[in-house]
Amino acid sequence: MRSFLMVVAAAAFLAAGTSAVRAQGQFPLKYALAEENDPLTTAGMGYSGGTSTRPPQIKTLPDGLSDKVRYFAISVGGKSLWAALDAASPPKLYVDVARTGDLSAVAPLVGKASGSQCCYGPVDIAAGNGEGAPTVKVLFVSIGNNEILGGRAAGYMAGAAKLDGQTYRVAVLDKNLDGRYECVFGKDGMSQPWWRADAIAIDANQDGKFIGGMGSGEIMPLSKAVCVKGKYYRVEVAPDGSSIRLEKYEPKMGTLDIGLDASLMLMSDTGMYNLSGSGGKWQVPEGAYECENLSVTKTDAKGKAWTLSGSDVGPLAKFQVSGGETASIKIGPPLALKVDADGPQSGGEIVLNLALAGKAGETYALGLRQGATQSPPPNVKVLAASGKVLAEGKSEFG
Repeated sequence: MRSFLMVVAAAAFLAAGTSAVRAQGQFPLKYALAEENDPLTTAGMGYSGGTSTRPPQIKTLPDGLSDKVRYFAISVGGKSLWAALDAASPPKLYVDVARTGDLSAVAPLVGKASGSQCCYGPVDIAAGNGEGAPTVKVLFVSIGNNEILGGRAAGYMAGAAKLDGQTYRVAVLDKNLDGRYECVFGKDGMSQPWWRADAIAIDANQDGKFIGGMGSGEIMPLSKAVCVKGKYYRVEVAPDGSSIRLEKYEPKMGTLDIGLDASLMLMSDTGMYNLSGSGGKWQVPEGAYECENLSVTKTDAKGKAWTLSGSDVGPLAKFQVSGGETASIKIGPPLALKVDADGPQSGGEIVLNLALAGKAGETYALGLRQGATQSPPPNVKVLAASGKVLAEGKSEFG
């Protein structure tokens, strides 16, 4: 398999207009409203299920509500913000912006249908308490027949950076809606999940477009470094998002060796990496890593390549790569069937969850794929210790 290493550096499509571009170093950023389905802002969406029972935090309601009201708590700046959604046509959202519990005089946000979702706002909300607390502009989105509500940043800080003579659009996203741009992944020794970090984006291929969302294109958690076209840059964002500093540096490189052809999506404090091919051996910057997605590929005697996707990455969940050294974590075959039982269910049935376990303890979903074609679910027999068949049938994916 041809070897390649694609580093998911950061990227974003920014609003029309040009920003001042300086030499490599510090670059100004300005706030830009995003389109409703902008991949950078949707990467920061957090959803909450609702309830039809009014919570005690909401003390008073507007007059004239229908019987289709659901209540939601959305996290803004690490604190719950309560809202009431009346799903009658047209749907209306009442947000407790003042956090007083009084919605009686709150002006409704009228829903705007956008595909399978409905958007409300944006609305300005204080991210903290007291005078001088930063204000964030939040867009609310309902899905699932208005039974689920999410809140996300309505825009981001955007500008342009000149790196090695090339101009790139750049942006940073206040993903946790605290009015600050300083939640850096890996800052606390990888102690917090990557999805809680703010986000950074760089239009690495300079096409003015997003390439998917978090992990699938040019958007990633805000980290201390990024890689753009094979070159590394340290990242420092002003806490208020008004500027970004990108300074070129050369990290110490180490080797990750997993022993077979595979595709990995790795998170680290030097960025996000999609690795593939090369027999499972890659040069990467030293540091701490977490594997988020894993698939392995083997070719049979007829030259057909078969792929398994990992559901539990085992020792790749957290590992360290040291400069000038090889982190050898051999995974894959031989594989063993792994069975976990759930139940009994309400009808007395017991559900058997089947998976394949690799030699390092990692597990894979049972279905093999050849290209886009998936093998059918296997037939299963449940045997007693005596060999008697207790049950048999075809398993199901999902």
